[in-house]
Amino acid sequence: MESLGVLLLHPFNAYLEQELDRRFRLYRFWETPREEFLRAHAGAVRAVVGNASYGADAALIDALPALEIVASFSVGIDRVDLAKCRDRGIRVTNTPDVLTDDVADLAVGLAIAVLRRIPQADRYVRAGLWKSRGDYTLTTRLSGKRVGILGLGRIGSAIAKRAEAFGCSISYSSRSEKPFPDYKFHVSAVDLAANCDVLIVTCSLTAETHHVVSREVIDALGPEGVLVNVGRGAHVDEPELVAALLEGRLGGAGLDVYEHEPLAPEQLLGLDNVVLVPHVGSDTEETCRAMADLVLANLEAHASDEPLLTPFSGKRVGIIGLGRIGQAVAKRVEAFDCPVSYHQRTEQRATYPSYTYYPSVVELAANSDVLVVACPLNAQTRHIVSREVMEALGPSGVLINVGRGPHVDEREMVAALADGRLGGAGLDVFEDEPNVPEALLGMDNVVLLPHVGSGTNETRKAMADLVLGNLEAHVLSKPLLTPVV
Repeated sequence: MESLGVLLLHPFNAYLEQELDRRFRLYRFWETPREEFLRAHAGAVRAVVGNASYGADAALIDALPALEIVASFSVGIDRVDLAKCRDRGIRVTNTPDVLTDDVADLAVGLAIAVLRRIPQADRYVRAGLWKSRGDYTLTTRLSGKRVGILGLGRIGSAIAKRAEAFGCSISYSSRSEKPFPDYKFHVSAVDLAANCDVLIVTCSLTAETHHVVSREVIDALGPEGVLVNVGRGAHVDEPELVAALLEGRLGGAGLDVYEHEPLAPEQLLGLDNVVLVPHVGSDTEETCRAMADLVLANLEAHASDEPLLTPFSGKRVGIIGLGRIGQAVAKRVEAFDCPVSYHQRTEQRATYPSYTYYPSVVELAANSDVLVVACPLNAQTRHIVSREVMEALGPSGVLINVGRGPHVDEREMVAALADGRLGGAGLDVFEDEPNVPEALLGMDNVVLLPHVGSGTNETRKAMADLVLGNLEAHVLSKPLLTPVV
């Protein structure tokens, strides 16, 4: 393998760079001025490794007479001159499937973040406004929304699977109709946008899909609609998007990609109905490692004609309390290919044979990457998430509490997060609401919400209707709908 000269275009992954250096004869393009490098080494380069931002254009390909393969550390290969590669007989590989789950996860996460205003609610808590101004404003849910997907390829299909777990109806637009009878096909992006609440862009970037999300599409989506882009920035007509958001013609947007990266339109930075992330769709440790391994495997396959292998799996999610909310959480995380385990008073093997039961919370935590608290609060479950449980969850584990604040020993949690004994936490509830431990406010590995778990317009109306229904039943001497005592 050492005879294979590999040109790495940019230092985008330390593990990949290290392994390329170990396995092949590695050239680092950024270390020497371009023309000087090409004069000295052009004939020795047989492989180029790039990514979504740094690719092999026609000029580079022409400058490398011995080039045999371009291996891209990305799914998108719009930075690679495919026509030139075809003319020269140069093989091109990317990293499909490996990052499918992460991009799909982020797409759903962005939709939820926009609809539930999660970043804004986090800032509300950190600024002390929950205590001084009271409860956070009501938002709206993802569950039950009509989700439209532009491009039903690997990533689009993975998003559809996840959205279905939220009770969302799925429609899509693609070059051709797919064999998914439960999904409604729309011939045009405008028709799709007019028939969905959340429009998610996942298609490949081509001449035909450049600015596929035009003013007409945005207007069809409308003032209640949300646009999520995890494809490429150029899929969206960015000036039209900015104008629609400023004018209230579009309800909100969740963006991972932009037309002129790393620049995001300045007008978006102050908008509360927009969530912006810096092109991190595949940027998890697991996926970057798997992508690097696939790049390496592609290069080795080129040299030795061996098949590629790209294993990947989802996070292990443990749920404390498999009641209504716990079951709904389990259903949703299963759609993310996450194995589910749980702890509660009794095992439910007959009902949930695919879930692993643990008789103690410590055992559950020791076998989970993410621990979700969803049980009722009583004397037995107070401080059920103790120091011992947090130690079992460990420095890579994440704690999510949507139950009640006293479920968690808050002092121990703060200490574990500060000491690095716990990886992170997402908290909607606290022991002494609306007071939040001050030490949490400056932590980057914590997301804090002001007890907004049921704070959507839909749920509050349903709760109000249920209160009214109980009162009317009492007046009419009928059975109560939800009696407690």
